[in-house]
Amino acid sequence: MPFPFAVFLFLTLLFTSVLAQDASIVNPTTAAPSATALATAKGYTYVGCWNETVGVANSNGARALSGGMTSANNTMTVSSCLEYCSQGYNGATMQYAGLEYGRECYCGAYLSALSEKLNESARCIYACDGNSSQVCGGALALTLYNLTSDSKTGIAWSLVSAQPAWYSAAALVMLIVAAVL
Repeated sequence: MPFPFAVFLFLTLLFTSVLAQDASIVNPTTAAPSATALATAKGYTYVGCWNETVGVANSNGARALSGGMTSANNTMTVSSCLEYCSQGYNGATMQYAGLEYGRECYCGAYLSALSEKLNESARCIYACDGNSSQVCGGALALTLYNLTSDSKTGIAWSLVSAQPAWYSAAALVMLIVAAVL
């Protein structure tokens, strides 16, 4: 019984830490027509606009990028987010970096199988709070970057599945165990 509670507690603390980081939240603005995503930076390559999964059925409120860290501030840029994610978390490389709402940065080892590629010109439309010429996601939409400079070996990595092949099976087992407990 303590395992599901520990997971719930961790996710609650992670979510509230993003909200508590900056009380002076600035409402995002729609990106200027000339605003663009960076093609590559800090070893990350732009891979499109992807949906956030917190409200998706069967996500249990989990974010699209998991196993990582978050940052939010009113000076967010693509470069500052990628720099933050490139630092890693407890020695783990953050495979993905995503920006949302013009001011939020999410880093994750995995991209949820529930996340889908979106029409970027319709969904990833918020200018970065720190640089209005850059796009930093949208409402429940991530401007997503994939780490490409760090070669992965031993596990088949694929942008099509957006996660290692074993991840879906492990997630299913964890859901079954959590349901039984």
